[in-house]
Amino acid sequence: MAHCDRRTFLWAGASLAASAGGLGLYDRPLTPAEERSEASGVPAARDPKAGIYVIWYPRDERAATYLEQPYVRGGQIVLQWAEVEPEPGRYAFERIGADLADFARRGLYTTLQVNGNRKPQWLYTRVPYLKERLSVQINDPVTLMYWHPAHRDAYLAMIRALGEYLEEVPHGDRLLGIRMNFNALGTEHHHVPKEYASAERWTIPPGCERAGAVDWTKEIDEAYVTAVVDTYVETFRNRARIFVRNTISDSLEAKYRRLFETGTLSWFHTSSEVEPRAGWAEKKYLRFYRDCRSGMTTAYAEPWASAWGHHGGQTDSRWCSPAQWFYWRILFDLHCGVSYLALYATDLRVAIDGTYAAGGVRVEDAALQREFLAAVRFAEKYVGYHADPVHSPGAWVAFRENDVVRAENGIPEKTRRLNIFTGNYDFLARTFADSAAGARAFNQGPDEERFGAFAKVFRAGEVVRVAIDRRFVDSLTDTATVNVVVLDTPDLNAQLRCGGKTFAFSGKGSGRWIRPRWTLAAADLQKAGGIVELVPRHGSATLHMIEVERG
Repeated sequence: MAHCDRRTFLWAGASLAASAGGLGLYDRPLTPAEERSEASGVPAARDPKAGIYVIWYPRDERAATYLEQPYVRGGQIVLQWAEVEPEPGRYAFERIGADLADFARRGLYTTLQVNGNRKPQWLYTRVPYLKERLSVQINDPVTLMYWHPAHRDAYLAMIRALGEYLEEVPHGDRLLGIRMNFNALGTEHHHVPKEYASAERWTIPPGCERAGAVDWTKEIDEAYVTAVVDTYVETFRNRARIFVRNTISDSLEAKYRRLFETGTLSWFHTSSEVEPRAGWAEKKYLRFYRDCRSGMTTAYAEPWASAWGHHGGQTDSRWCSPAQWFYWRILFDLHCGVSYLALYATDLRVAIDGTYAAGGVRVEDAALQREFLAAVRFAEKYVGYHADPVHSPGAWVAFRENDVVRAENGIPEKTRRLNIFTGNYDFLARTFADSAAGARAFNQGPDEERFGAFAKVFRAGEVVRVAIDRRFVDSLTDTATVNVVVLDTPDLNAQLRCGGKTFAFSGKGSGRWIRPRWTLAAADLQKAGGIVELVPRHGSATLHMIEVERG
């Protein structure tokens, strides 16, 4: 995996690293933020609110089906601007208080968002509009000129009023954070196509201030976004965690950089997938990876679509099975340092009872339920521990190599080329630079098993060398368990080596994924400097993961 920083840090095997001169010892140099965190030797404690959050579940008695699952940490409160401001300056936030009380009763936490899919009707007499809908997120009959002062000022006033309400509402401790919405075109979008940029294309209602009806430009858009970010920060910075969209401009990030570095501001997005959608999307994930994996601040992530690709009446491309997509999306979020991992209720339902019903698809499958539940339990186990090695239940490397995004989604291959997130996904562990590269592989094993979207194949004699975070290793007090997830092929014959001990394993040719495991004394792993090696003796090994668990 390529990175923007050329420095490395000694993760494990310090004497070996020193003799090698440091640079190039591990295959993934640390970012400056990671280096500062790890060099300090002081891990960032896991947020008690970290965990799995369920979203887009029914707002009735059926909500309990999702919220009362033992692995769910919280849910969401979603309101529309149209419902919270039915008249100019009259706000109806009471539902927030009722929902917070319900979350308190359940012992859960929640995000809060006021969306702009539906905007107050009275704005249509004050703001220019376009009969075409410029975003699939617009549920109103027309598109409002969001950069017009009447729209901008009304939205900013609503944000301030919400802040005042939250200052007094009971059970405010149940609030995980405020999701920053631009509410320009729908909730998230704010780009106007060239053919609609001229103000002359827009209808100006009687009584509207014509002076504010100006052409859309990138500068006009940036001014609006800046005003929204400024108002959120001014209003909520001392009241609640603010989740900032990881799509903001570099200049806006620079303006508030100090607040990210102190953890006052957090990142979020609604576009998690098994890998970035295209080269242009890597920057969003890099903000997570750079700022959140180190523990400097936190990240909240929602999926772009369900595991089947369904969202907002659309169906996205899928090149692997739903079980594999669901699982590898989780691995990618964990790799990037996400603390609050959101799941669609439609996907979570599969983990609950094996049922999926969305986008015209109906599935009832007990085997699928087991795979989805196992993926959820893996997420529950690790989410939020990425910068807390002394308390993490384990560390792992999931083997992957890819430089062209496999889900096409109508995007040209050139645009889908990746430059940053091309390698393994890992968690408190890394492979060495001199570890065998292996051969990339896709769609390995049965579709119904969650592991095989990506894998690497290692030939006989090739040595896979993994370094476990030394702070995790040093914190072990009794035993450690090493788990290997490998495809059961007829020629599988390999060894795992650690702490002077060798463990042999072989395959039976079932074509399914197997999980051999061994228990080590903590002292043995510590003596080995946290280094684990896997070597195929004959044939080859198709490898998904090496994991070291506490105990």
